[in-house]
Amino acid sequence: MKTKIILFLIILVSVLLRIYGIEDKNLWFDEVYSWKLSQHSIIEIVSLTSGDIHPPLFYIILKFWTGIFSDSILSMRMLSTMFGILSILFLYKLSKIFLKNDIQILFVILIYMVSPLNIFYSQEVRMLNLNLFLCLGSVYYFFKFKENQNFKTGAIYVFFSVLAIYTHYFALLIIISQLVIALSEYLFNGKDRKSLFNYLKYFFTIFVFYIPWIRVFINQVTKGQPWRTEQSLRQVGKNLLDYFKDIFLSNYFTFESNALMIFASVFSIFIILFLVFSVIKILNERSFFSRKENMIFLIFLIPLVIALIISFRQSIVLSRYLSIILPYLFISLVYFIFKQFKPKAAYSLSIFLILVSCYGTYINYNNKFKNNDYRKIISYIEKNYSEGDVIIAEPHFMGWSIDYYVDHNDTEIKKPEVLGWDLNMQIDSLRKLNYINNVWVITDYSSLDNTQYDSLNFIMQDLDFRRKQKKSFYLIPSKVNVEYYSKTN
Repeated sequence: MKTKIILFLIILVSVLLRIYGIEDKNLWFDEVYSWKLSQHSIIEIVSLTSGDIHPPLFYIILKFWTGIFSDSILSMRMLSTMFGILSILFLYKLSKIFLKNDIQILFVILIYMVSPLNIFYSQEVRMLNLNLFLCLGSVYYFFKFKENQNFKTGAIYVFFSVLAIYTHYFALLIIISQLVIALSEYLFNGKDRKSLFNYLKYFFTIFVFYIPWIRVFINQVTKGQPWRTEQSLRQVGKNLLDYFKDIFLSNYFTFESNALMIFASVFSIFIILFLVFSVIKILNERSFFSRKENMIFLIFLIPLVIALIISFRQSIVLSRYLSIILPYLFISLVYFIFKQFKPKAAYSLSIFLILVSCYGTYINYNNKFKNNDYRKIISYIEKNYSEGDVIIAEPHFMGWSIDYYVDHNDTEIKKPEVLGWDLNMQIDSLRKLNYINNVWVITDYSSLDNTQYDSLNFIMQDLDFRRKQKKSFYLIPSKVNVEYYSKTN
């Protein structure tokens, strides 16, 4: 009864932490993209995501969710909040498998409760927390299946695993980790061949359910994303360090003081060295694969290593895509701390992790913006807008933020017109369309093809448009120009 009360209180506080300020930050482009995609039919969502880089499940769920609860910022972000909270239940169950006492389990849950990174993604209209929840379900039932290989547990394991890989491709790294654990137990722990074959039967069942999407997956992975560049060893190392900074001090730590940035670096190096030291010590004891407590660390380590290898070819925001392995890091950290230190020191270090995370959460709340914060741009246009004005955004999809604003506010401004898929096409359309006399042109320099943006005034002069206003907004990640042109004849 006491444990249930404590767990209930933790869940309650977790809900409050994830709801607090949930509408303060702007919808950034990826969130607006989620909203835009969810407006389509299910068939269209599947078709459109096949040309994107993410599977369709989250967008389909978001479509049903917004159909029931509306597509307000609060409603859409609450979907991620819900999965962030539900993940606590699996985290608790998983911790009970690997940790010796309730105090250690409590520390894991408390670190997750105040995790600035999970709170951030619990307030975002993206698939990350859904993927976190489904991967936790997959991992939990994987280890339950290892204990008791029955059909029901295996079927539930397949269910969570299939849904996870239809949510985000990085869920495949979790499945790969499970395969490595199953094979290592057979090779190093003398598990019988029958147990391995029983697992492989369900592993290949997951693959069978993924066959309809395999071709799309291969096309997307081989094509990649053009804005993701190759990275040097130094850049990959920096990204690894930043990953641990983001986990405990939020992804806003770079906007704080130099002293905090130094602390973040030292703290992250300490965490990495502690993990390395703990693993080396266990390997020296020749007991790594013989203790089940170490297996949960592999669920963290293997996806991290694979992601680092991938990032040499294509840059990855580790804190975003690897937010799904936070629970396994938290369990591993608490386990290693209590294994390497005496109780008093272990309590102190665990509390220190919680306090650092609390400060990271404070930093997260204190910064009320995300990338592509178009709120000031919309306000500027709205104040200077006249009836009949046309708005053009370049790239055209950056105008979707204005689409959302127009749909959800009483405003005179109109949605941006899409006159083409790039600046040349939009300019060509302006040349041919006689009804446009006054036009707002938004150029977002985060575009890969922004070479003509600085010459826009000269290009518009050739079309007999004269620039009346220009204002630059210095957003993250890039500058955005807003220019107003009127036809001269």
